[in-house]
Parts: sequence; C-alpha cells; structure tokens
Amino acid sequence: MGNQWSYDSMFIDGTWTSEGAEGVIEVIDPATEGIIGTVPDAGLKAADAAIQAARRAFDSGPWPRTSVRERAAVLRRFAAILDERHDALKELVVAESGSVGFLADMIQVRGTINIAQWIGEAMERAVQWTETSPPVGGPTGMAGYAVVREPVGVVAAITPFNFPFFLNIVKVLPALAAGCTVVLKPHQWTPLDAYEIAKAAQDAELPAGVLNVISGGAEIGAEMTSHPMVDMVTFTGSTPTGRAIMAAAAPTVKRLQLELGGKSASIVLDDVPEEHVADMGMLTSMIHAGQGCALNTRLLLPAHLLDAYVEGARKSLTWLKVGDPREPDSLIGPLIREQQRLRVEDYVRAGIAEGAELVFGGKRPAHLAKGFFYEPTLFINARNDMRIAQEEIFGPVLTVITYHTEEEAIAIANDSIYGLGGGVVTGNTARGFNVARQIRAGNVQVQTVDTAVSNYERIGGAGPGWSAEEPTGVGITGVFGGFKQSGVGREWGHHGIEEFTQLKTLTWG
Repeated sequence: MGNQWSYDSMFIDGTWTSEGAEGVIEVIDPATEGIIGTVPDAGLKAADAAIQAARRAFDSGPWPRTSVRERAAVLRRFAAILDERHDALKELVVAESGSVGFLADMIQVRGTINIAQWIGEAMERAVQWTETSPPVGGPTGMAGYAVVREPVGVVAAITPFNFPFFLNIVKVLPALAAGCTVVLKPHQWTPLDAYEIAKAAQDAELPAGVLNVISGGAEIGAEMTSHPMVDMVTFTGSTPTGRAIMAAAAPTVKRLQLELGGKSASIVLDDVPEEHVADMGMLTSMIHAGQGCALNTRLLLPAHLLDAYVEGARKSLTWLKVGDPREPDSLIGPLIREQQRLRVEDYVRAGIAEGAELVFGGKRPAHLAKGFFYEPTLFINARNDMRIAQEEIFGPVLTVITYHTEEEAIAIANDSIYGLGGGVVTGNTARGFNVARQIRAGNVQVQTVDTAVSNYERIGGAGPGWSAEEPTGVGITGVFGGFKQSGVGREWGHHGIEEFTQLKTLTWG
C-alpha cells in the first residue's frame, strides 16, 4: 500500500516541530502487514516541551478564562472540520487499527465524530457550570455563595491501540470543553489519527499550546504521568499499566481518570428458551477481534442450555467472516500486531492445559497468508479459576462456564479483579434488572428474549440515532467506567466533561 500517511513533525505549542524527536515510528496495517505511515518518536525533551507549552497555555493563555459559550463555538468548528474529513479519517482508522466497516461506522469514526458534535452543541447546557444560593441576611448585609466548576489544569492523555480515534476524542474534547490544556500521546502502534486531530485543532484556531500531540513509547508515558507540571492523567489501557500510573502520579497527587482492563461476564438466565440460546452466536464477544476491554468474554450458561448454545455457535461460523476489514462482509478483522496474536495463542494453550474443552478455533485462518488474523475461538466446560476465565486475553476467545443456580451465576460473575462490564439475558425484564444490580461492574446490559440481538443480519447497519443530525449513542449517553481494578473515574456525556473540572465555593457577605 505504501506510506500513505507520514508526519515528520509533532504538534507542540501551536506549531509543527521535529525538535527533540529521537527517531521514527513506522505504523503497520495489521491486515496487510505493510507500512502505511510514519511519525516522529518523541524523546523526553520533546515531551517536556509539550508539557511546558500546555502549562503556559493554562497559566497565561486565554483558553481557561474564556466563557463556556466561546469554548463551545471553537469545539463546534473542530467537530465540523472532522465531519468534513470523515471519509479520509475512516480510511486511515481502518488501516491503522484493523477495524471492520460496521464498527468504523458505529463507533470508531462516524460515532466518534458524533461525540465531537455533541460536546460542542451540548456542553453549555449539559453541565451545571455554576450553582448559586438564594441571598440570605448576614451581619454585614446580604450574603450568599456560588459553587463554580473550574478546569483541573494540564491534562496528560494516554490512549491505547484498539479504539484510537474514539478514545483520543473522548479524552481530548471533554478536557478542552472544561477549559483544560492537553498533551495527547497515542499508542505507538496507532498514532496517525492523533495527528489528524491536531490538524483539525489548528484549523479550528484553538489557541497555541491548548492541544499538543506527541508520539512515543512507555518512557514518554512515564514522563507525562510523573511530570510536576501535569495536574491530571487520563488513561485507557491495561490494569498493570494503570497501577504504574497511580504510583507515578502519587508524589504530586494528580487527578486520575483510569479506564483499565475487564473480564466481563454475560449471564444467561434459566428462563431463556433453547431456541434463543442457539441463535445467540458469538458476534458480541468477537467485536474488533476481541480487542475491547468491556466485551463479555465469559458466558455463564445454565447447564441444560450448553448443548443448544454450542450447536448455534457452530452454525454462526457460516456468517462470522474473518477477513480484510475493507471487505464489507468481514465481521472480524485482524489483531493489532504479531505479539498480540502470540499472546492469544499462549492463552489458548493455557486453556487446553488447564482442562477446558476447545470446541473450535484456536488457530490462524489458513486462507489468510498476510495479516495478524485469528479464528473465533470457543472454550466450554471451563472453571472460573482458569487463566482464560480470569485474565484479559484481548483476542477472539469466548469462555463458557456452566452454573446451576442464579446465586451461583452472580457469584461467578463477581469472582474477578475486574468490574468493567457485564450482561444479563432473560425472559423477564424485572428479573434481569434485579440480577444486573448485583453484578459489581460499571456497565451492565440487560436484554430480554424479545429484544436481544445476536445475528448480524438483524443488526441492520448503524440504525437510527447514529446520524450526524441527531447524535446519540456510545460515548454520549450514559457513563463508562469500572468498579474494582477496572479503573477510577467516568467517561461519556456530561459526566465525562465534569471529570476534568474541580469545584470551588465562592462566598460573599
């Protein structure tokens, strides 16, 4: 394919510069293994320059002191520019992340631009920026108070490889909406779209230093999370890295927003009929080749429904196509890199060694000579103490565990260090919600037999509500974040903007 996207400079203090860069990062298309672009490998001097630029822009620049209305106008321009560039952004994101088409439309690109539009359009009314008291009498006359939201300060945003454009926007734009200044470091495997975001910010006339974009590896992230000029770190990634960030941030007591790992469980209750279980398939666990922290990668089934599920899962392979994400009927794209595929293969070997039954998958597709592809993989008769049930695989592997009572299912679901997502499938809405309330996770979806969607042909594309004219959906409604070791803080909607603010009480009288 060739180098379609190459950037020889970083975006620091409103200008493009290569000063401080210590090399070049080559970006690989995970479906073809070809190099599609390059970016500078920022050194510590460049990281420090970006942080200092953000510090100056916050302490002395206009952005934190502009009105919410003025900031909203700039962010609306920002979103409009992204919208104009949608087709090019989609091509880029598919190439750098391996995202298949329906996922690019729903979340990775179109859905992400909808989030940017919503922030610019709704931030004035969605957040209560000021809370005032009625006036009261005092010894010196009238008295009262106001509680105001003010920006936290300089934000270090560090994002992963699985949903790069989505997570860059979900972190950067809420921080900008709050009046913060930002240094963004995308994952070194998927940095390209972050530079397109920088271009859009420049074209939207964001003041110098308000958004800075650098690229690099773990040493740059370590510098950002420990730097005394950084007030807050927002990070999405693994739980071990999240622990390291907490330790690095502790000496300066930085604000943290951490969205970490998951090993979410979906509980199918015993009132679900066999024919529905047979139709469930595996798509929701296989989305983005399993590279999603909130995917339900443990399926808890009543023992009497196991055979029906396995039979249906086998049939789902006829339409669950693994292939090039540019092909419209591909539903499972590649893993991001060879080292990620090797990681998945190690977990599959561990599952077999610990006694789980491999029903199908567990190998590389024979028909795909290039790309980091892996077959959808199903384990049954697993125990919850196995590695494949306790550890985050981040690949297309579903682990099925059977249970006998509702109480046992809830206990299994909660027997994890993680608490990010979960699901309940039931024939009764009230029962489903009662079970969901007992799952210790930040995001639990309840589906009844009449509403649950399992077959891809019934998804019907992006569906209503995803249009730019009426942005709703992922990243806009609800909140996202985890319990336990799945993280701290929340993203999405007005809660995501409020994470980047701190409250101040002003009194008079």
